[in-house]
Amino acid sequence: MEPTRFVFGPVKSRRLGLSLGVDPLGPKICSFDCLYCEIGPTRIHTLQRRPYQPVSLIEQALRERLAETDLHFEVLTFAGSGEPTLHSDLGRLIETAKSLTDRPVCLLTNSSLLWDKKVRDEVARCDLILPSLDAGREETFRRLNRPVSGLGLALIVEGLCALREEFAGEIWLEVMLVGGVNDAPEEVEAIAGHVARIRPHRVQLNTVDRPPAYPVAKAVPLKRLEELARYFDPPAEVISHEALASRGGDRQPSVSEIISLLAHRPSPSEEIAAALSYDFKETLSLLETLVREKKIKTRVFKRRLYYYV
Repeated sequence: MEPTRFVFGPVKSRRLGLSLGVDPLGPKICSFDCLYCEIGPTRIHTLQRRPYQPVSLIEQALRERLAETDLHFEVLTFAGSGEPTLHSDLGRLIETAKSLTDRPVCLLTNSSLLWDKKVRDEVARCDLILPSLDAGREETFRRLNRPVSGLGLALIVEGLCALREEFAGEIWLEVMLVGGVNDAPEEVEAIAGHVARIRPHRVQLNTVDRPPAYPVAKAVPLKRLEELARYFDPPAEVISHEALASRGGDRQPSVSEIISLLAHRPSPSEEIAAALSYDFKETLSLLETLVREKKIKTRVFKRRLYYYV
């Protein structure tokens, strides 16, 4: 794997804004083989932590990319083609990232290794962790997430509860709902019961938006997602592509309006788009351009990136 392949983007993320990704694995190495995965079937199905890619090469790629003078991003996210916590040097990579950028460092994880105190200690330096929990019952967990042998739902939930007690940053829990698999009321009630124990800062409902690994995985309609969101207390956010498109603005962003807004009130990108009824992804593109042209500036405050003039 070429060093430049370890760092990708920035990509326009529905949840995080302009996200610079770090993939420490390469081929899809995962403890799950989820029906809905947009990357495709799992190639290496394991719970074994190893240095799957040389940590020195990943660090080199990260240093080179972050040294680019015209690079603009809002968060740095460990994600990519598999489960990042399977890399045994993830803790070192997070420390390296924190030393190289003032941007918030995030982790996308399927939660499968959070029961391990060593893993929780390694990821503690992150600013934001986005774990997932797609099932409330063991049989549904096995059908939907297709975990490696020996990994059970109870262990996943206990790991998430422990993370919530120990982690100083925020936890945004994603629940992926798949039609005919885990979208029945009793299934969602079971998930909500676990969520009440975990107490994440946010619960975000999603569904299948891109071609899944297995054709059996079907999307849940927006109206149904909005109904199921009320099973959580407080109600979950619906973050599917259809949901965000329905509540986002469709105006094209204007340089003069953005600068006028920021002159009065520094704001993060999602607030800028919402305040001006702009398309979110188009707003991210324009903000990226304005930063590169030095027409606006950025600063981090309480784990969020703000734009100002």
